[in-house]
Amino acid sequence: MASVQKLIDRMKYWCDVANMGYNQSDRWNFNPAGGNCDCSSLVIHCLQEAGFDTGSAGYTGNLSANLTARGWARLPNNGNPRPGDILLNDAAHVAVYIGGGRLAQASISENGSTAGAPGDQTGGETNTNPYYNFPWDCYLRWTGTNDTDTPTNTIGDETMAIVYGSDQFAGLKYWDGVNPPTGIKSNNHLSTLQQSYKAATGRDLPMLTFNGAWAVVAEQSMVAASQQRDKPIMDRLAQITTKIGQMETKLNQVAHK
Repeated sequence: MASVQKLIDRMKYWCDVANMGYNQSDRWNFNPAGGNCDCSSLVIHCLQEAGFDTGSAGYTGNLSANLTARGWARLPNNGNPRPGDILLNDAAHVAVYIGGGRLAQASISENGSTAGAPGDQTGGETNTNPYYNFPWDCYLRWTGTNDTDTPTNTIGDETMAIVYGSDQFAGLKYWDGVNPPTGIKSNNHLSTLQQSYKAATGRDLPMLTFNGAWAVVAEQSMVAASQQRDKPIMDRLAQITTKIGQMETKLNQVAHK
């Protein structure tokens, strides 16, 4: 049976665990000890591993036609992909949205070209990274039974999230699970929050995209047990957030003297 969750898992495996390089002329070399792929061969291979029929799909240009004939819907790029959505630029690139504000992809060889040695020479030839707009021409979404489905806008038992309102820092908000979100104003701020949460919980801080207000997240994703469990962490991160804001204010004041 085709599985969206397995598609996500296989993309994560080939991008983060296996040693995969980028080479368009050696693109079907799926050797976990040191292989090669390109963006479309990676997605097609993972689709097949996950039980999906890919027809005669062989590159980005014929991926949409083959998949939409086999249970996938071609949807407009609205900035809100769902886990398992295939992010497609018909002429240039394809990736898979794996949830939590991240995507998995094959990017470029170690020398910045379309050909390179087997294996990931840079640590980023195949990768998982925060979601970005390539720009994508469409999202391809499986219309059959979706084993990643969860109640809309939930984040399981997590109590904190980075909520993306846009690609700019002005649209980024940090929500501690209780209080209205505070603005994130720099990469350092975002990185500190992520690292602190990871160190405290062993989990990645969810990074979500929503059209609605932060209150939608609060209303639909919180449960009393997780609030109680993570309260010390929330309190500590709230203190960190406040201190970062105070330091940034002082730095700005010094810079403008």
